[in-house]
Amino acid sequence: MPSESAVFFELGSAAITPREIVAMADGRLRAMLADDPEYRQRLARGAQLVERRLATGDALTGVLDGLDGRGDTAQGLMQRYATANDGWLHDRESAAVLAARLAVLARGYSGVRIDVLVLMCELLNLRVLPRIPASTPGSSDGGLIPMSYVAAAIAGKREVSYLGQVVLASQGLMAARLHAIELRPKEALAIMSGTSMATGLGCLAWDRARRLARFATAVTSMAHDVTLGNPRHFDPRLEALKPHEGPRIAMQWIRDDIEYARRTGETPTGTDSAVLRCAPQLLGLLVDASRSAEAVLEVELGSVSDAPVVHPTTGELLVGGNGYGAHVAFALDGLKSAVAAVVGLLERLLALICDPEVNRGMPRDLVGDPDAGRPGFRPLRAIAAGLAAQARKYALPGTGFLTAVGPEHDLPCPAQLSAIDCLRVLSVAETVTAIVALGMCQAVDLRDGQGCHRRASAMYGAVRQLVPMLTKDRAQDRDVTTVLELFRAGLLPLGKLD
Repeated sequence: MPSESAVFFELGSAAITPREIVAMADGRLRAMLADDPEYRQRLARGAQLVERRLATGDALTGVLDGLDGRGDTAQGLMQRYATANDGWLHDRESAAVLAARLAVLARGYSGVRIDVLVLMCELLNLRVLPRIPASTPGSSDGGLIPMSYVAAAIAGKREVSYLGQVVLASQGLMAARLHAIELRPKEALAIMSGTSMATGLGCLAWDRARRLARFATAVTSMAHDVTLGNPRHFDPRLEALKPHEGPRIAMQWIRDDIEYARRTGETPTGTDSAVLRCAPQLLGLLVDASRSAEAVLEVELGSVSDAPVVHPTTGELLVGGNGYGAHVAFALDGLKSAVAAVVGLLERLLALICDPEVNRGMPRDLVGDPDAGRPGFRPLRAIAAGLAAQARKYALPGTGFLTAVGPEHDLPCPAQLSAIDCLRVLSVAETVTAIVALGMCQAVDLRDGQGCHRRASAMYGAVRQLVPMLTKDRAQDRDVTTVLELFRAGLLPLGKLD
């Protein structure tokens, strides 16, 4: 839903980053075209140039030939790719995709009229969001099928989600007091091609991944506390000897969480399990993977990813392969692998605190009443182990899984597949982290708060306001959902993120 206090971002006057895409997807930031006359003249020149070339019968790649040798109109191009039946993106995801494509087209190299760009801004701002299928890619840019639904919505065709309700696009536009635009062939192609499907979803994945990194670190700090861990494993001199930026950040988070600075004089409790000692390396991997993905996505958002490209100065039409999203695919494949690695870490942390051989005095499976013979956290341990396996499956790289159709010698791009799987593994990871957080709170109860420091105490307090200690058997699905909702709403005291 759009925010009443939303501010505007001027496309065409400043570089856009994944943070702005996420804010637009959330409705906290609205899009508008810059009013600069020179910028608007450049947009108009590009669109006029394309129209002149088409009027003379110039065979523009993908426009007059309709991508596959069939000359037809923009309407024909959109209709031919209305073939998806693989489920639908959520509104927030559709908004991110729309914002990412708008950012690219607003660069002024795609030959799209100002009116079309303004309508795209309004669709985003007023939450008239195209219903976009979560289809697998089938061409070098990967977006033709799903992005045809964006083009169709602009033309008043197919369906949209208007303020969360699915309606015909014509009805949604009318309700928002907007008017459909009949797209010209190059405009339809410019909207449908490129890497914006993967890039928009990738921006959401990046945002979730960086938040997950802090959530997982907070849970790791709780594990240190409830197992009466040795703070010297996080000595800053260790990170100086292996100075990757991500582990350095993760280790500093842990030091803040466990109040390391005031504990340097404590008598060591011995050597902790490797799952605790090595945690900053895995958590740091996710931090670094998130930062790398952010850099790639920022470049992609500022790139022109369709063809032909209209050079606004010389008037030339340039045809290349900018629609291939290799960098986005590689970045998101790396990100989802790092997420899956952290899921494995978290599952092992839960196993650690449930094992009386290594958890320093707590009952097996964190059973609240050992005499009652109840399973405690054993069922959630089994679920976490199964989800960890699922995360590893989703983390398989998208590269190499696609084949081209027909004799076109096309080169299918896995970026869209990588983005969708990255979101899937993040959903699994968030669930596992919520499960492990519940286990840590149970351990705090069993310790009567002994050994708990800043982060463990704050997390415990937030969770226990809504989820009681497990003292007898009960369905825990709602417990997990509650912690997930707290996390996704930003209501868990995770500590400083940036």
